[in-house]
Amino acid sequence: MKLFDSLEKRFGFLAVPNVILILVMAQLFIYAAILAGRVEFAAVVLDARAVLSGEWWRLFTFLIAPPYLAGTLFQAVFLAFFWYIMWMMSQALESVWSVFKFNAFLLLGIAFSIAGTLLGQLISPGAVLGLTSYAISLSIFFAFATYNPNIQFLLFFVIPVKVKWLAWFAAGLTAFSFLFAPTMGHRLIILAPVLNYLIFCRSELSQSLKNRQRRAQFEAKRRADAAESLHTCTECGATEQSNPERDFRYKVVGGDAVCLCNKCRTPH
Repeated sequence: MKLFDSLEKRFGFLAVPNVILILVMAQLFIYAAILAGRVEFAAVVLDARAVLSGEWWRLFTFLIAPPYLAGTLFQAVFLAFFWYIMWMMSQALESVWSVFKFNAFLLLGIAFSIAGTLLGQLISPGAVLGLTSYAISLSIFFAFATYNPNIQFLLFFVIPVKVKWLAWFAAGLTAFSFLFAPTMGHRLIILAPVLNYLIFCRSELSQSLKNRQRRAQFEAKRRADAAESLHTCTECGATEQSNPERDFRYKVVGGDAVCLCNKCRTPH
């Protein structure tokens, strides 16, 4: 992150702490306005066709639009939990990177999401493409899981699951959606919101891959060492693994220890 270190020295004073908390509060306000009938949910999300037709305000309002509208009590509770988790993860990333770098991470995610949505619509004009603020949360979740893989979340508020397994599951769903998306525009809109994660966490991902390779090599060597024979008959080449029924003993011949199995020790 040398580039961001340099930018932070110049523009660090512009960083906004607790930016996710500000967005969550704004989303709560818009959610209340939607429930009161003052705002329509469809009017504030990022609709690519609408933006290209002149509704430029959607480029900003989708950030303060709620991820979705809860239709049941469970969905409402989950939405509240989602907002809390988003704030908690943002706090953790601010402590790992810095407020400025987290702001930069978020701004890149927003820029990539907007660019991917509009470019995807141009590439696939027949598709209906759009985004809510939920898309931004995916890269935040992946970054949090990268730095805190062993923290546990309660799945369905009951089952403890390490965040790294949830992240792998989310990555699998994202990959599945990307591979089976109906158009290139849809693929672009799936990939764009996580590009900032790949930029900011590429060194951690590379190091993790190297560590996995080292562990795999160590385990392979350990198994190979365990598989090596401790006793090999100098006469017939039998070992305790090839012939476990044999008895191996050693004698000194010319100053060297020579191993012989019971058959080779028995005179013919």
